[in-house]
Amino acid sequence: MSEFAALFLGAAVLVLYGAVSRRQVASYLTGPMLFVAIGAAAGFVLQNGGPRAADISHIRLLGELTLAIVLFTDSAHLKPKHLLQEESWPARMLFIGLPLVILSGAALAYVLFPGWPLWLAVLAGLILSPTDAALGRFILEDQDVPEPLRETLNAESGLNDGFALPPILILLALAGGGMGLAYDESALTLARHLVLGPLCGVVIGFSGGKLIDYAARRGWMQPLYQRLAAPALAVLAYAGAELIHANGFIAAYVAGLMIPLTVCLSAQKYLKEFSQTEAELLTLIMFFLFGLLIVPLGAEAWSGTMVLYALASLTIIRVLPIMASLTGTGLGWRSKGILAWFGPRGIASILYLLLAFETLGPGNAFTELAGLVSLTVLLSIYAHGLSAVPLARAYAAHAERIELPLRRARKKPE
Repeated sequence: MSEFAALFLGAAVLVLYGAVSRRQVASYLTGPMLFVAIGAAAGFVLQNGGPRAADISHIRLLGELTLAIVLFTDSAHLKPKHLLQEESWPARMLFIGLPLVILSGAALAYVLFPGWPLWLAVLAGLILSPTDAALGRFILEDQDVPEPLRETLNAESGLNDGFALPPILILLALAGGGMGLAYDESALTLARHLVLGPLCGVVIGFSGGKLIDYAARRGWMQPLYQRLAAPALAVLAYAGAELIHANGFIAAYVAGLMIPLTVCLSAQKYLKEFSQTEAELLTLIMFFLFGLLIVPLGAEAWSGTMVLYALASLTIIRVLPIMASLTGTGLGWRSKGILAWFGPRGIASILYLLLAFETLGPGNAFTELAGLVSLTVLLSIYAHGLSAVPLARAYAAHAERIELPLRRARKKPE
């Protein structure tokens, strides 16, 4: 398929889906579902000579910029009070549930794929650990679902991609040296990533946020530019860190964390509008390219064992650790089940796979990894997208009995 044919098809899908986006059908047929389906159909049917791993290099820069912006906007929406509360469900899910999800995913991959080295199994567990709450957007927007649950899903999704990033970078740095990297060299590289990256993010995020806040409060900054400040700061942090040989993705994520601490609420509103429009466009483009390039490539490695792993990844690997992390919170099994099930794998897993391609390059290791990740993400897009409406409505039927205990659970004892 030529570049212009891909552009034409992607733009046509965007216009057609937008035309019915406010209809009830949009609740069941989500944007990612449609864009991946059209992209995959084009990838399987229209590509000449079949998919090649080298084709993925063509979207590297777009993938990197999208990842930086997604990390920035996700962390910029965080409300720190949600994690500081003693009974905070997001904190339990992140600090107890997430490590268990990663370890479970890595262990199962190592058992099911005996030809894989340990580092590749761990990498698969890490890449498939972040969640994308937007894939089950209906439950986040349904006002009948108690707000604490919706806030928890949002907070977890906004943070876990950043939590998974440092170990992914460490593993890729070691893998890039054939696991035989000199100690001094690897230590220096990791120090730059894990020290200079966050430092760059703090400096740019804090100073940029203060500048936006100062200008917005005095009426110097038009709403349009308050909105555009989000991608500008994300790219500024990313590029600034890369210039000093630090990690730009960590810098972008940390810069986003500075926004709630420095920017007034009125300006934060415009920053949030960006994530709902321009950032949404970027993610839909990436879902289309995922279907167009990665799904056909990964399909070459699909097997019954991979189907088994993908199903386990969406169920027991995610559900059991999250439900265990919520033990002792007073939540009922329905509430725990909703929080555990709605951990879709989406844009972060796709972008981390592209990050792995930069290190691994085309080859058997990447093809196997792409097969596992693409199949899991593909199943998740449809399983979580289609289940969001019926599960939200079924859960909302119990909301009157559940919402009061939820609110009490969030309230500190006097």
